Amino acid sequence: MAQSFIEKRKTNWQRLEELVQRIRQLRGLQKFNRKEVRELGTLYRRAASDLAIARVESRDPRLVNYLNSLVIRAHGEIYRSESKGVRGIVDFYRYDFPLIFRQTYRYTLAVFLIFVAMALFSFVATYRDDDFIDHANVPPAMLQHIKENRMWTDSLNDEAPVGAAYIMTNNIRVGFLTFAFSILPVVGTVITLMPTALQFGSINALILKYHMVQKLYGFVAGHGVLEFTAIFIAGGAGLMIGLAILIPGERTRTQALVEQGAVAIKLLAGCIPILVVAGIIEAFISPTPIHPYYKFGVSFITAVILAAYLFKPAKPEPIANS
Repeated sequence: MAQSFIEKRKTNWQRLEELVQRIRQLRGLQKFNRKEVRELGTLYRRAASDLAIARVESRDPRLVNYLNSLVIRAHGEIYRSESKGVRGIVDFYRYDFPLIFRQTYRYTLAVFLIFVAMALFSFVATYRDDDFIDHANVPPAMLQHIKENRMWTDSLNDEAPVGAAYIMTNNIRVGFLTFAFSILPVVGTVITLMPTALQFGSINALILKYHMVQKLYGFVAGHGVLEFTAIFIAGGAGLMIGLAILIPGERTRTQALVEQGAVAIKLLAGCIPILVVAGIIEAFISPTPIHPYYKFGVSFITAVILAAYLFKPAKPEPIANS
């Protein structure tokens, strides 16, 4: 990208930096005059537009990272200033979390691809030799159930209320652990995902060999989309922090950690309701003896709703008409 692109816009970016810093110092927009509010809205939208252009045309990752950081910080300060209490929480889940996800989805995608690579390796290894389950975190009892064409999840039918509480707690715990260990760049992500990915690939190989695909996916389909999506987002949030420490760019490591850490925590917080809903479905719908097609229907509906939620248009800027 031509240097003229940066030179023409550099002054606007610096001014937006100044306004964002003032919001922090004044703890809100209340002390901004009308002219400053209009200026902030204009500069924020221009920076967001510049970021979109830079992502497509620029070969300089430092420029993209800088603009991404600036837009995220500006957005966070603007909406933190105008969203308080219960309304602030509602606005966060309604607007902020989906927007932050769209701005950082590459980290989630990276975690997803790492998971798929390990799962495929485990699938091939187990399909060739059942004994690979010893390395894939698959309990021997589970293998025995599969060989006998029995589901190991049948007991959940009688314990749904207790199971729901356990599953939701466990899902959230897994999400937090994935986030925490993924802070170690790449290595931490691999270490965290490996047990689940190897087990997932190994179990899929076993159910294919022993003709239990419909039974397993009749159980997993309902909650799987939500559960795995949330875990990948949590892992991506941790990876974001790890890479900020490893490759801070033109920022100091402390500055990069603070900025990316604030964004990552919001991503992690956004995963909690998704995991709770997944836990409810897993406890009350997944184990029931209804036809698998209904469960696949639940899977399709949750996938569509989740995609619409995460990729919906951003909130109209409230400061635009001030």
